[in-house]
Amino acid sequence: MRRLPLAYIMDTKEYLSRIEFFGKTKVDLNTLNQLHQNHVFHIPFENLDIQNGQKLHLEESKLFNKIINSRRGGFCYELNYLFLSLLKNLGFDAKMISARIFDNDDFGPEFDHMAIIVSLGNEEWLADVGFGDLFIKPLKINLEIEQIDGGNTFKISLFSEQSYLLSKSENGLDFEKKYVFETNEKKLEQFLPQCKLKQQSPDSYFVQNKVCTIVQKSGRKTIFNSKYIEKKHGNKTELLIKNKEQEKRILEKEFGMTENNVC
Repeated sequence: MRRLPLAYIMDTKEYLSRIEFFGKTKVDLNTLNQLHQNHVFHIPFENLDIQNGQKLHLEESKLFNKIINSRRGGFCYELNYLFLSLLKNLGFDAKMISARIFDNDDFGPEFDHMAIIVSLGNEEWLADVGFGDLFIKPLKINLEIEQIDGGNTFKISLFSEQSYLLSKSENGLDFEKKYVFETNEKKLEQFLPQCKLKQQSPDSYFVQNKVCTIVQKSGRKTIFNSKYIEKKHGNKTELLIKNKEQEKRILEKEFGMTENNVC
């Protein structure tokens, strides 16, 4: 008799340890805020696999092994899909949604970006741990208020009858369009063509540029191509990365990623 393969079961305790969440989890806003904040503080946004020619696998078990067990990061599809799985395992009513990122005076294609909607009671919250530099805690989908988070101001406005526009301001006055999103649920397979394109197309931002970035309470640490950039308490310093050995030392010291975990 042929045995069926065992279903994958996420080790939520290990995931929570990775993001240094050690309290009790409840299906409430306080837990959601803390999970989201801890995630962006401890797991970097990075595209090193793409830069190294490694194929990305949007399978929960493989993502867990890469991001949690091997203490890596990832880009939007990887980080938000895994975080969505964590939320569902903890009992949250959450779903994946599609967003179109604003760039070069226009919005990208459908499934350009993956984000998350979490429903708590009669309220909906936008979660996104896979953008690179955005909000630290989820934003309430409310058209009447501006929301301050991580020193920036965000607002959500109607873009069309079925979609919303997310905008960000660093000074509370001048707003920059970030992306358009809809709240209807999407399936993982719908994102696969764009995910593949971002890994392989010569025109892809992630093919053209090396990125590794993580937010801190005092600012942000970033590798962008051949520079290491650190923003701390409003001050910015840049260091030219001259060789691979120097880059490896920075990845290990500043992002906790060792040579054995980065192909």
